[in-house]
Amino acid sequence: MPHELTESPDAVLVSVIAPSREELFRAALTGVLEAAYGGPSPEGSHDGHVVPVQAAGGEDDALLADLVDDTLRAIREEAGTLRPPRWLAFDEKRVTANLPRHSPRVPGRPLELSRTDVEAVDGGWAARLELVRPSES
Repeated sequence: MPHELTESPDAVLVSVIAPSREELFRAALTGVLEAAYGGPSPEGSHDGHVVPVQAAGGEDDALLADLVDDTLRAIREEAGTLRPPRWLAFDEKRVTANLPRHSPRVPGRPLELSRTDVEAVDGGWAARLELVRPSES
């Protein structure tokens, strides 16, 4: 499995190891979607729409953090259930992913990104994302 979820009462840790940068970002978003929806993407009909999420302006750890933040926003706002990206596009300090939107809507758990670490490792890439439940204010 390209990603692993570890849950505690206060947080969900998404750990990813991948052979390429693109596969790292794809597996990280898949893990974030799984964490937010409480399991693998449910089956359902495709309504023909995709939801673009994007990030710009930083190094890989900042890009992934911004992309995850935009994905968590889309989970809260979209009328359907989001699925892992079919493709990712990378440009100079920019990344865009299109998340297919399916019906019916599965309520997502409210999560916020607390920490992101991305690093090149022997033969590939590794990332750790910590997602926390928002504090009641």
